[in-house]
Amino acid sequence: MTRLVVAIAGLFVVLFLTEGYMRDQQIAQRQLESSLRPLARVSPEDVLQIGVRAADGRTWRYVRVDSSWRYPDYHDAFVQPQRIEHLLKSLLLTPASIVSSEARDFIHYGLGPTSPVLELFDREGTSLLSARLGRGVPDMRSGEAYVQRTNADTIYHLHANPAHAFDATDPPMLDRRIRPRALAQKAITQITFAGVEAHSVRRLRRELVAPAEPNMPGAPPSGPTYAWSGLFIDGERECVLGSAFAYISFLDRLTWDALQSAKDARNSFSAARRLYLEDEDGRIDTLEVASTETGLPLLRYRTTGQVFNVNQAKVDLLFPAVEALLDTLPKANAYEQAEPYTPF
Repeated sequence: MTRLVVAIAGLFVVLFLTEGYMRDQQIAQRQLESSLRPLARVSPEDVLQIGVRAADGRTWRYVRVDSSWRYPDYHDAFVQPQRIEHLLKSLLLTPASIVSSEARDFIHYGLGPTSPVLELFDREGTSLLSARLGRGVPDMRSGEAYVQRTNADTIYHLHANPAHAFDATDPPMLDRRIRPRALAQKAITQITFAGVEAHSVRRLRRELVAPAEPNMPGAPPSGPTYAWSGLFIDGERECVLGSAFAYISFLDRLTWDALQSAKDARNSFSAARRLYLEDEDGRIDTLEVASTETGLPLLRYRTTGQVFNVNQAKVDLLFPAVEALLDTLPKANAYEQAEPYTPF
């Protein structure tokens, strides 16, 4: 009888300990799933290459050159820095929480063999992170998404959506501005037109009217006041400020239609028209415009050495008429119609 009592007591102890262990495991699992952690302990500065595989099988590779990102497979096109920044911050600096590790849940979260794959590499080409991108939370337009490292079953709820870094172009994320954002140019202060003898505008120059004044407590910040003057065939005159600004802003937004081989096009610019763009630091960028045998214009930006196809309407606007600078422009002016404002 005593042995039976001892055996039953021992059984209760085992059951009690087992229940306690299972309860502790469940608590630990819940804590694990609710805790936030990065997908990878990698600094964005360590990433030198980015590989992307789309759901339809298309692939793209981006490479960091010095401080800017480029797309080598298309004449070393520049990449929009804010899109790359969003992609890296989403994958490396945004916390994620574990959702599941069950294979039956993969399809529900939009994860599978055809899911987009994002891969980050270091300088030596070693993979730092390889992740599948699932559906957004709750949809792709949302600011959060489900992701999964390609070498693991764990599904994460990422509190960002890397898909928002990509636009609908092929390849995506390219910076189509002639003067790429990655160069972080200073404001233009003077433009000199050359190689256009018949053009009636010789130079545009920004002049300081009043320096910035100290801000009074509670007052909005005030900067310096500028005016733009133009040197024309018949002398120098002050431009309409809004009209001059519309032209300068157009130069900053100017985009290309296609890139061309700089080597193949180098002989096309022997008799080019030129715009010399001087900034606040005295640095001069040169835009060269050439005509080809086909009559299509080519544009070369000497700072990067890149050569572009730009449509004729935009090329014509590069050399403004006198009236476009001395008269008030209509609200829907030609500069904004040719090159609309965009958030990127």
